[in-house]
Amino acid sequence: MSKMKEYRSFYFFAFLLFFGTHGNSLFAQDKEDSPQQEVKKQSELYLRAPNVVPGTMPEMREASYWISKMKSPDKVVLDLGEIKSRNAAYRQRMADSSELDSAVALRIEKQIKDRPGLLANVPDIGPMTPTELADLTQRMVQSGTAYLRSREFGNIMAIGYGESELEAIEKEISYTPERNITTPQTAITVTQCRLHIIPPIKPEYIGLFTNGKARWDLWNLDVLPVGTPVHVLYASKTGAFSFILSERGYGWVPSEEIAIGSKSEITSFDNPNGFIICTSDRVPFYSDADCTYVSGWLRMGDQLPLVGTDSRSVRIPSRNANGKFNFQEAWLRPDADVHVGYLPYTQKNVAVQAFKLLDNLYDWTGAWYGRNHATNLRDIFSCFGFQLPANGILLAAFEKNPQTISPNEGREAQFKHILSNEPFLTLQVCENSHSQMFMGDYDGVPIGFDAHGYSYKDGDGNDLELKRWVVSTIEMPDYFLEQEITFVKLY
Repeated sequence: MSKMKEYRSFYFFAFLLFFGTHGNSLFAQDKEDSPQQEVKKQSELYLRAPNVVPGTMPEMREASYWISKMKSPDKVVLDLGEIKSRNAAYRQRMADSSELDSAVALRIEKQIKDRPGLLANVPDIGPMTPTELADLTQRMVQSGTAYLRSREFGNIMAIGYGESELEAIEKEISYTPERNITTPQTAITVTQCRLHIIPPIKPEYIGLFTNGKARWDLWNLDVLPVGTPVHVLYASKTGAFSFILSERGYGWVPSEEIAIGSKSEITSFDNPNGFIICTSDRVPFYSDADCTYVSGWLRMGDQLPLVGTDSRSVRIPSRNANGKFNFQEAWLRPDADVHVGYLPYTQKNVAVQAFKLLDNLYDWTGAWYGRNHATNLRDIFSCFGFQLPANGILLAAFEKNPQTISPNEGREAQFKHILSNEPFLTLQVCENSHSQMFMGDYDGVPIGFDAHGYSYKDGDGNDLELKRWVVSTIEMPDYFLEQEITFVKLY
């Protein structure tokens, strides 16, 4: 080795030795700002509330506790025909607002205005002329672009958008006649996909509206299950997003998450002779019979058609490279938490299904593929064939003449009225649209299954964060009893 190479090796070794022993002091400032150091600052995280909420007991977190209190847990409450009749009556009521109480109709109108994409009833676009369809599409698209400017929104880092960013979003999604689809295309979702009011044209683009306690993406509306039939009405400027109409509302979905097919193809896939329904929080399906690789996921209440008589083999919609509809076979594990057809509608089965979602994140808009108070209830009861709306105000109208109670009647009267209802078969909705499931009583206090984004203070005055699906007294959230409560009796 030459002298020059020896010197280089010596100095390189000395450099490594020096920084190995002195690097901590030389770069102390950088280390203070490192992610590892930040993790230690627990005071900067929100405090997680204990699983057992004040006013409840640990055993209340088990379905068996409540089932033991039921008089007839295995009795079928309503058969499938009766459930379908209730679904049809609700759809008819939403299509003809004259059947609604005027106060309820006004609350529905306001809710729909505040959340573009939300629908009381899905319009029948089949008989529409091209002009009528274009007008409808324009109004729906423009409701979203107006929403973009309705308040200050921020990105995933909770930093407000600049004017150039807002203009770029508007250019991508604004309605222009030359991009209008004169004939709606029928399509189907090929994965669980989020239905956006404003599409995230960049991954970091979401609709945060505060950097404090409420951490939701207000640009999302809901989640569409795999296999959802939709109508494609419009395309974004680049074609990255499709504007669709579905049973869960209208809005934008990534174009690669839907497949275009004929009406007969989509209809035949959506209405098979046999199907499985997901009866768990999340269930994977696989690319092979050995269940080695996951190909996708189902959420509670989602359905897929069976390939044959084997409950492990299901049909999955897929998208060819040209965007056209196809389908393939996928497999479920032998122990997959699914059921062939709808579950029998019993009080016990409702309790079992509900507790499978215990402690899940409260995701108000579904942007993280989670659920809120109303979508929890929708997904639980869809296992039995109900088609509940995913919004509290709409849910309050599921019964034609629901009973209500006012806070003016006093706390004692409120409790008495609530406790007179059937546990796990009664839903409660207050005026601001918050909904929950009535479970029973404890020492004369109503207990509910609820998901909300609120906190409560401990003995030291600290805010303890819930933001998940919990068993709690009806006194939480505290505003619930201060408003008129509507009871939706599903029995």
